[in-house]
Amino acid sequence: MAVEQDIFDAVVMADERFHGEGYQEGYEEGSSLGIVEGKRYGMVHGAKIGSEIGCYRGFALAWKCLLHSGAGEKDSRKMKVVEALIALLQDFPYDDPTYEKLHEDLDRIRGKFRQYHSAALAAWLLHPSGFPHVSLPGHDKLAPQCF
Repeated sequence: MAVEQDIFDAVVMADERFHGEGYQEGYEEGSSLGIVEGKRYGMVHGAKIGSEIGCYRGFALAWKCLLHSGAGEKDSRKMKVVEALIALLQDFPYDDPTYEKLHEDLDRIRGKFRQYHSAALAAWLLHPSGFPHVSLPGHDKLAPQCF
C-alpha cells in the first residue's frame, strides 16, 4: 500500500512540478521578449519625437534668420515667440529618456509652434501678397548669428 501511495504522490507532484517549471520557463521567455519589444517600441517612438523636435528646431532657426533680416515692429511679436520656442528646444532633455516631464515639455514646444503659426496666419490674412514680410537673405550670406 505504501508503494502505491508513493507512485500516486509522484504522479500528483510531477504535475505540480511540471506546471511550476513551465510557468518559470514561460515567465523568463516572456520577460526577454518583453524587453526586446519594449526596446523596439522605445526606439520607434524616440525617433518620432526626435524627428518632430528636429523639425521644430529647423523651423525656429530659419524663421529667426528671416525675421532678423526684416525686423519690423509687426515681426517683433513673432520674433519673441520664435526665441521662446528656441529656448524651449535648448532646454529639452535630449539625452534623458527617463525625464518625467518629457511629454509636458513637448506639449509646451508644440504650443509655441502653434502660437507662431497663428500669428503668421493672421499676418498672412491681413497682407497675403506680402507674406512673409521679410526679404530672404542670399544663400551665401546667411548670418552666423542666426545659428
